[in-house]
Amino acid sequence: MSKVAPYHTDSLEYPPAHRNVYHDHDNCPAGKKIKQAHRKAGSAGRPRCDDCKDLG
Repeated sequence: MSKVAPYHTDSLEYPPAHRNVYHDHDNCPAGKKIKQAHRKAGSAGRPRCDDCKDLG
């Protein structure tokens, strides 16, 4: 488990719970569901994912 650069998605392929937050852990369950092609760098001003918070 390690931290990675923040990323988010705005693809409508994902539910709002995945689109309205950013991720910063490589083993985040929600973040792992986002395809690499749909990831965008940065937090986009969104709150951090709860799973990522739990991971540290």
